[in-house]
Amino acid sequence: MQCMMKEICAQCLQPQRDPVTGKMSYVFSCFNQDQPIDRVDFRRTRARLAQNSVQEKLTAQWIGRCLGTPLPPGAD
Repeated sequence: MQCMMKEICAQCLQPQRDPVTGKMSYVFSCFNQDQPIDRVDFRRTRARLAQNSVQEKLTAQWIGRCLGTPLPPGAD
């Protein structure tokens, strides 16, 4: 996410797990975009991103309706 709010909204909060100690920590991915891949908890990240999918689909439909463009296949 590139909101440029820099640690304000917490929508970009990224859980990380230290592979050696197993300790969890959290970073703001909008501020710290370069993260070590072995620390990123992809399961939790996927779950967080899935929470936004309904809102993103509704927004796409609303924008399409306002612009008078047809919905893409499978979007209804």
